[in-house]
Formats: sequence, C-alpha cells, structure tokens
Amino acid sequence: MQWVEGLLWLDGPRPHGTLNHLLTVGLIPLALLGQAWGPLFGSMFALPLRGRRLLLFLVLSAGLLFVTLARIAYHPMFTQVTPGGHLNWWSPRNPPVYAAWAYFLWALVIGAPFLLWWRPFWQGLVIVSWGWLWATVGYLISDSAASYWCFFVTFYAAFVLIYAFMVKDSPTPPPPPPGPPADPPLQRGG
Repeated sequence: MQWVEGLLWLDGPRPHGTLNHLLTVGLIPLALLGQAWGPLFGSMFALPLRGRRLLLFLVLSAGLLFVTLARIAYHPMFTQVTPGGHLNWWSPRNPPVYAAWAYFLWALVIGAPFLLWWRPFWQGLVIVSWGWLWATVGYLISDSAASYWCFFVTFYAAFVLIYAFMVKDSPTPPPPPPGPPADPPLQRGG
C-alpha cells in the first residue's frame, strides 16, 4: 500500500489525473487485498494447508468480500488530499467518514491469520496489537484513518522480518521410512 500511496504523491495527486484514477481504481484494491491475503498465503509456507482449508478459505473470502463491497458502496474514482494532508482513497467525501464497525472488521480480517495460526499465541497477539493500536490512533486523530493506518500496518512486515532473523528454525527430523521398523544396530564387544 505504501508503494501505491507513494506513486499517488508523485502524481500530486492531481484530482482528476489519469494516473490517479488508475491507481485508485486498480492498484489500491489489489494492495488492500495484499494486506488481507499476504499473511494467509505466508502461513501456507509454515503450516500445512490440510486440516485448515475451510477456515483459510473463509478468511480469504472475507478479505475479498470486504474490498469488493467497499468499492461498490463508496465507489471512489480518484484519490484526494484531505484537509489534514492525508490521502483519501476510500470515499468521494473529503474528508472520508469511516464506520467504526467496518474499520474494526478490517483490522480483524488482517489480524486473523496471526491469531489463528501463529504460535506461540502471545507473539501473534503482540504482532496484531501493534496494528490495532495504530488503527485506533488513526481512527481517533486522523481525517483519513485508513491512509494513516496503512503507514503503520507496514510495520507488521518489518516486525515479522526482524523476528524471522532472530529465531532459529529447528530442523524437522525426516519421516521414518515406510515398512517395518528397522532392527536396532548391533553392538560390538561384549
């Protein structure tokens, strides 16, 4: 999302520019889906999909449904600069108005993979709480809470990347070969 917002700032963003329109209508929805789907797809590298397909599919669908319904309901065609200097890519009204329940639901969709599958659970809660803290701050003090929040949500990736370099992976033992168990090794001497 930060890349898309950066491109918008390079454009001005001009209120009715072609680049502004293409980014608002095309790339912003994809970036939002990336926020919801990135942790889901990332979890498939750490945990087998078997046994959690339905739940993964439900969270995947919730992200898609949320972005699609928001685009249909608000139908923004251009990104605008709010009076507070943030980007409003959410709604034609400027500054945008956010329903608290929808904002909370989006935070839950983004945090769901961490809460469902990150172990130990307390670490997933720490990761999610960082985003939720800034979501709340953005909602309370910004005139474009979604744009304000996206900046801080970027730190999810930074936090997880730093954590990945701090923790050693424990090697998983190879599975036993199929067939009857092997005889114990012979011992020499006696």
